[in-house]
Amino acid sequence: MCVEVIEEGDYVLIYIDPRRRKVVKVSKGARFESDKGALNLESLIGLPYGSRVKLSTGIEAYALRPTHADLTQLFERVTQVIYPKDIGLMIVLSGVGPGSRVLEIGVGTGYLTSFLANIVRPDGLVVGYEIRPEYAAKAVKNLRKLGLDKYVVIKVGNARESLEKPDRRFDAVFIDIPDPWNVYPKLGDVAAPSAPVISFLPTVNQVLKALEYLGERSYATDLRVYEVILREYEVRKEALRPRTLSVAHTGYILFFRLVTPRPQPGGGATGSEVPPPG
Repeated sequence: MCVEVIEEGDYVLIYIDPRRRKVVKVSKGARFESDKGALNLESLIGLPYGSRVKLSTGIEAYALRPTHADLTQLFERVTQVIYPKDIGLMIVLSGVGPGSRVLEIGVGTGYLTSFLANIVRPDGLVVGYEIRPEYAAKAVKNLRKLGLDKYVVIKVGNARESLEKPDRRFDAVFIDIPDPWNVYPKLGDVAAPSAPVISFLPTVNQVLKALEYLGERSYATDLRVYEVILREYEVRKEALRPRTLSVAHTGYILFFRLVTPRPQPGGGATGSEVPPPG
């Protein structure tokens, strides 16, 4: 149920203008500070979301319900994250929703993980692999801030070496490591037939290597590659124009569907070849 009024302990987005917006936690005695003025956060308790509030300087601000993207401002980041513009397309391509079971390889500090957990809850689960224990610990801490840790299991380990078989196969796979071809051969044992597999790769070289590898295997079909370019505009009364600074290239999204390997003439199946070195 969506609560319409602000309660103690809630996160609120204080919005002044496009450059001054911050997520804060409402509690007694807490204050919001900015170059445009301050606000006693206790005064927000009982107000409806979307209320106008006055800062100490008399400047008007808004108390808004934060979106999930807003809430990720609270995360501690020690790794480069996948941008929301790319995450959006990746999630659409995956087809995941409430109740889905998702495999994520390369959790980092949990940025993409949080979007996946927010979508699959309350009955779904995200199982993530992260090779660095300190990143995994940070991811758990970040997810706990948003109450999403209960929908995620993070395993510290190298997915290139082994993947634990789940009690139910995964509906989709997200991969954010530099060499996904070293994981692809293991997915048939853990992902559901026809499951979407989505890899995020920073360079063309990596995309070409992944495509070359998949092209020689029979367990991948419907291969696609995307690059998302987002252009935001400045909204002003006197003029509408593109923002001077923008996030253009961030990486490439490689998509394919996992299928049953083609049988070989002498029996067995193709597609189980060992991955290339590197």
